[in-house]
Amino acid sequence: MRKSRRFNPIKFISLVLLLISMGLIANNYFWGQDEIIFDSSKVISHIASQNKLFSSDQEDFINTEEELLAAVVAMILAWEGEREFMIPALTYEQVEAGIQSAITSMKDYPGYYSAVSSTESATSDVSLSLRVNYKITKTEFDTSVKKAEAIVDEIIQDGMTPFEKTLAIHDYLVDHIVYTKDVEAGEEYIYTMYGALIHGDAVCQGYAEAFHYLSTMAGLETIIIQGTAGEQAHAWNLVQLEEEWYHVDVTWDDPVMPGGTQVKRYDYMNITSEQMSKDHQYIAEDYPVATGKQYNYYVYMDLYAEQASDLIKRLQRFFDEQGNKIEIKTGYDIDQIYVEEVLSQLQSGSYRSLQYSVNPVQNTIILSDVIY
Repeated sequence: MRKSRRFNPIKFISLVLLLISMGLIANNYFWGQDEIIFDSSKVISHIASQNKLFSSDQEDFINTEEELLAAVVAMILAWEGEREFMIPALTYEQVEAGIQSAITSMKDYPGYYSAVSSTESATSDVSLSLRVNYKITKTEFDTSVKKAEAIVDEIIQDGMTPFEKTLAIHDYLVDHIVYTKDVEAGEEYIYTMYGALIHGDAVCQGYAEAFHYLSTMAGLETIIIQGTAGEQAHAWNLVQLEEEWYHVDVTWDDPVMPGGTQVKRYDYMNITSEQMSKDHQYIAEDYPVATGKQYNYYVYMDLYAEQASDLIKRLQRFFDEQGNKIEIKTGYDIDQIYVEEVLSQLQSGSYRSLQYSVNPVQNTIILSDVIY
């Protein structure tokens, strides 16, 4: 299995040392009073804004593909638009590979990957002119970073468990973002955490970027997965809780129902790779295998019915207590017809009417608006 791409402090510092050795970052930024200044509990998000990078009007001599990768990363972190590189030792193929590797590696820097819109390059035998286009401005990015810091201060409390942090971030995003699929000119921000956190409008990439950034700031290790769902490009997350990985798809837990009503769900909060693969497709070997079950939302919240008899007992107790809403995940396959049959069996003397929804892929049921 190939090593997954995720925010790694050791890898991060190694890249910084390479950039310093190349003269791309002033060596007094990460070093002070003979020790590394690095706070692993917060995202290092303003590398360029707080430091002088090698300016675009200076000649950057690049001798290897690795050096080009590091230089392009530094360029993006500095939010530079254009730069000239001297590349006498590199082939065209190496240049293209280096640029693509740099863009892909931005997944290691929460918030930056989706901010890059496209790149344009022109090469000669000895030089490279590179232009990076961004979906948002640096000011907009900085605004979203400040908003993220405020959100974490608001929703993450001392003593929270990793599960509680994940739940708080999941619920905040579902409560404050509206899924937007119609992109108008000049609205590329919906692909970024800026769109998600500042405008409250985003597509799946914006949801995933926001979850990635907030989770990293909260001290959780997360990854953005690029795949497909429903035959469309899709993005979601992996989160590590106590050394086990779980899939989280905040976008699909924030569905827009007929009439425009949004409903908070937990069908895709902390599920296994096997469960996610039922309706999401991705290159599995590129990412860790998620096998954790303990912190699945329904299991952890004691809303899991392993067998049919467990479901009957839980629903009967719910009706006996005249509850108004309940969510349950089953350990066996269900569909709408099955749920209707179960509810019909329990209706006599239990309730008069109710609303319900079923996700037959993830085997979840929601009952609400019960009238007795």
